Amino acid sequence: MVERRTLLVGGGAVAVALLIAIAVIGPSDFFLPEQSTLVQEGAATAGDEVLARGTFVGAAGHDVSGTVLLLRDDAGLYLRFEDYSQQQGPDVFVYVTPSATPDTRSEIDAGTRVLIDGGADGGESTKEGTFSQRLPEGVTAEEIGGVGIWCDRFATPFGYATMEA
Repeated sequence: MVERRTLLVGGGAVAVALLIAIAVIGPSDFFLPEQSTLVQEGAATAGDEVLARGTFVGAAGHDVSGTVLLLRDDAGLYLRFEDYSQQQGPDVFVYVTPSATPDTRSEIDAGTRVLIDGGADGGESTKEGTFSQRLPEGVTAEEIGGVGIWCDRFATPFGYATMEA
């Protein structure tokens, strides 16, 4: 009988702690994916060199659409997302990878995470519309075969774009 009472009291304490955490953090932040932000930046600079382009396709039942361009300017490489849209989820990030169809953990791990300026939680892929994002130093055009949209929390592909010259 004592064990049952201890189990009930312990279970009740856990339930109360969970309810307090949800109240403090907020139910939407606790359970739901990040919310998207629609942006519409101007066109790329006319003198920038287009090195490759790709069209996004969804993966594993997720919706991702739009196009992405790999460009070079005087400051280096950047991605230009045009009419980009994705299904939102928790911990979804952009990766540039050697693979043209990056939809496995090993292909994502072989690439580089690209933190999106203004994205939720320090760089998640939450922007939609048309925008540009500078690539991290050290990334070269030759090592980019695809751009993957990947959920780190659940190790799941959301979509990708195969980059073609």
